[in-house]
Amino acid sequence: MKEFEEIRKEIEKSGKTPEEIARIFSSFGLTPDNPALARKLLEDAGLEDLTPEKISEMLKKISDSIPPELKKQMAELILEVSKYIPAAPMPEDVKDFLESWRNSPEEK
Repeated sequence: MKEFEEIRKEIEKSGKTPEEIARIFSSFGLTPDNPALARKLLEDAGLEDLTPEKISEMLKKISDSIPPELKKQMAELILEVSKYIPAAPMPEDVKDFLESWRNSPEEK
């Protein structure tokens, strides 16, 4: 099994806090002083040569596959929850993206 899949499964099973996730990464040797492993994991996941254009294309494909009603529900949930997160304000481009999902036309 590829290391990427092993790490992903381990995170799903027990990664509940950032500290636990950091311990999982460390147990697989994924640390800041080991960039070669990070590159190998990205390669295993098929993400080794991502460009902003490729990322945009991937996100568009994912977005296009989500039904409009689900997009609307997800956008409303994220926008509502973001009101209670004590962090910096949501970036305007992210808000615009979520608003486009919230206002996407229903499928007939």
